Amino acid sequence: MNEASHAYEQELKQQFQETQLPRIQLQVRVLEAHDERTTQKINKPVFGRRLLAASCSIIAVILLFGALSSFPASAEKLRRIPIMGRIFKGDIFSFAGDSGIVSSKSGGLSSPYNKMVSDNGVAITLQDVIYDGARLSIGYEIHSEQTENIIFLGKVSIKINGVSKPGAAFSTKPHRLNANQAVGIMTLDIDEPGAEDSFELELNIGEVTGPKDENGNSAKQNRVAGDWSFKLSVANKTLKDSQHRALADGYGAESRDGRFQLTGYLLTPVTTKLEFEFAGDTDWLLFQLKDERGMIINYLDSQWTIGKDGVSRGTVRFAPLASGAKEVYVTPYRLLAHKQESQKVTSPLTKNFPIVLSQGEVGEVIVNNVVFKNDQTLIYYEVKGKAPHTQSASLWLETADGQMIITDSGERTRISDTSYAYILEYPPLDPSQSYVLGTMTQTDIKLLDELTIKLELEP
Repeated sequence: MNEASHAYEQELKQQFQETQLPRIQLQVRVLEAHDERTTQKINKPVFGRRLLAASCSIIAVILLFGALSSFPASAEKLRRIPIMGRIFKGDIFSFAGDSGIVSSKSGGLSSPYNKMVSDNGVAITLQDVIYDGARLSIGYEIHSEQTENIIFLGKVSIKINGVSKPGAAFSTKPHRLNANQAVGIMTLDIDEPGAEDSFELELNIGEVTGPKDENGNSAKQNRVAGDWSFKLSVANKTLKDSQHRALADGYGAESRDGRFQLTGYLLTPVTTKLEFEFAGDTDWLLFQLKDERGMIINYLDSQWTIGKDGVSRGTVRFAPLASGAKEVYVTPYRLLAHKQESQKVTSPLTKNFPIVLSQGEVGEVIVNNVVFKNDQTLIYYEVKGKAPHTQSASLWLETADGQMIITDSGERTRISDTSYAYILEYPPLDPSQSYVLGTMTQTDIKLLDELTIKLELEP
């Protein structure tokens, strides 16, 4: 089968959507952090590298732990405004995981491993492991004292119960903490290991590298070859609470945009996985999942390969469905990535709530209240539009003279399952000062409504 160049660009774009902050703040931050996703078949080259150079500085805004001197603020202002962002406290899953991984960790589904292997001056530590029946996630940490900016794992091969899995796909989401340290999450998309409560995993990593250039090449000084091998027993703690169904013909739709068919689904307490086939243009292709209430389920990730017949086959994962869900609606859509440039949108913070900020064709963000407390500042807001989960991550607070207060996207908590309402937590701020609310116009999407599939779930 031929590999698709789908996931790298789509996942990067998805991260871009989730973390849009003003570009003026990016130039001083790109040296301090990276947050990049790659998806590839094991022991195969990565596709879609051409987007990396353009996107890296945008993605970098997620994590940053420095550049205090970049803010032209007085010492008094620096004491009053804590501009440091979220700090890594040792828990990789809580720090770098998506909502599915975070809920798996908090729900007791992770298993500690904590084994370090060193070779050629680079130490790799595998911290925690989660297998929820839909994906295998491993938190890892890299220390490299001799070679700087090492963040990527490469030449990965695995065995499940002693059997090689050359067709398994893996993705990594690394975060650069400093020149010599990086953490991240590796996700392995493997065949079902069977109806067992555990299985044996052998993982071998053959190289570690730094960021690629615009042609997809690593600088020689940022590549270290070696042998980092791990053996671990992986528990499937959701086996009794998971439901997998293969789907016969009938769950499909066809239009001038292509042919879309669902071939199976897996429901776990923390993940919803759909198996699909798609015949047509997969450039900037993503999927939207709605429940019977019309609520959009948070997208996690996707991967697929393109066969010799031109049909893409793969999986897409979402957050778990609400208890008792009976049916869902799956719609492919395209990101209209080249339609227009994103623009910064701001509004002074006043007491005249609600305060509405347009996010372009996609929708709007509505700030309903801001509460100043002694230990924190809470921003109550909701989003309305075509892509509420990505829209929700694009809201921040800055000083009246345009300085960012924190350097990442902040701690956000959804507070309703029947609306897209959130609380954004900021450090404690002086309520007597003036502040500005900000967002970015979002990349518009085109829903391929004629390809929507209604899926009735078995009880």
